[in-house]
Amino acid sequence: MPLQVTNVQQREHVFVSALPGLEPAVEAEAKALGFSPQKVEGGVELTGAPGLHQEANLRLRTASRVLLRLGRFSAPDVGALEKGLAGLSLGRVWDGRTAPRLSVALHRARFKGPDTVMAAAARAWRLASVERAGVLDEESFEGLTLLVRVEGDTCTVSADTSGEPLHRRGYRQEVSRAPLRETLAAGILVLAGYDGVEPLVDPMCGSGTFLIEGAWMSQRRAPGLQRTFAFERFPGFDATAWRARQARAGTETLPAPRSALRGYDINAGSLGTARRNARRAGVTLTLERQDVRTLVPPAGLGPGLVVVNPPYGKRVGEAEDLPGLYRALGATFRRAFSGWRAAVLVPEDTGLIRALGLPEGRSLPVRNGGLRCRLLLCSLPSPQGA
Repeated sequence: MPLQVTNVQQREHVFVSALPGLEPAVEAEAKALGFSPQKVEGGVELTGAPGLHQEANLRLRTASRVLLRLGRFSAPDVGALEKGLAGLSLGRVWDGRTAPRLSVALHRARFKGPDTVMAAAARAWRLASVERAGVLDEESFEGLTLLVRVEGDTCTVSADTSGEPLHRRGYRQEVSRAPLRETLAAGILVLAGYDGVEPLVDPMCGSGTFLIEGAWMSQRRAPGLQRTFAFERFPGFDATAWRARQARAGTETLPAPRSALRGYDINAGSLGTARRNARRAGVTLTLERQDVRTLVPPAGLGPGLVVVNPPYGKRVGEAEDLPGLYRALGATFRRAFSGWRAAVLVPEDTGLIRALGLPEGRSLPVRNGGLRCRLLLCSLPSPQGA
């Protein structure tokens, strides 16, 4: 395969990564934003005009990271790998002064290990050495991070344009127990069909992530307005064009959510954390201290979406107490939210799922903090005769 280098001046090719199970959410969100996504393993691919990687970072609330494709070439051996790396056009993303880090993924490659790729890159770019990147979703780096993926004989090289993982919106400086990533919360709302207009209730709201993400969705607020990105350090970065892009997104933001948002929790400290996080996010939440077992939602609210991330036992609480809590949660859903839709993130524990006693619906595999989970989506029956 001959060397193929993306002509970033005419078209951009972008890979948007997602948490496992959220690929359909990223695809749906990208379509709603006017992109033309192609769902692939681990995320979606986008093609568009220059600045696409900036737009994706700014607006996609379910994405984990945005990678700008730099080139793809045949690498059946180390010599071809080195030649292909040397032929890449890196001037837009790398100034040549500070060595980039490399994140390496090998799948059925014909040469041994990441160290081989690191050494080939150092020779190709005439560097003394190249540092290997750690886990990108757990750290950030002030310099350039390049991702080198070799699958069979094909090598694909991309630049990380996000920097800090995209779930770090900037508002959540505090968390309660068992925090939920902002991208996962947004993805669950998308998969549950939240429209930004219907009421949204979280009966165990913790630090308020579901509600804040729902408020921003309701306001049509771009999730990246409060943070910085790795692409702002690229040599070819146009600060004026970026500010104009941010300004356009800012003018689309509605002054207040269009939906009623309510949060409940038995822990007063969690409610305080949720209030402070919401204040940093620029939204006002209606929060109340109530036990999920006896919860009474405001009269006249609904129907809408009730969403919850209950304890799993591996994170908070004692496992032996969970079946009773899940039975109580299911009973509250049936009693207080009849006629609503429900979205519940639960561990892959059939006993706990049975304890909820929810109506049959969809069950989607997702991961939360590395744990295998199920997202249960269903409609709660209305009272007979209603």
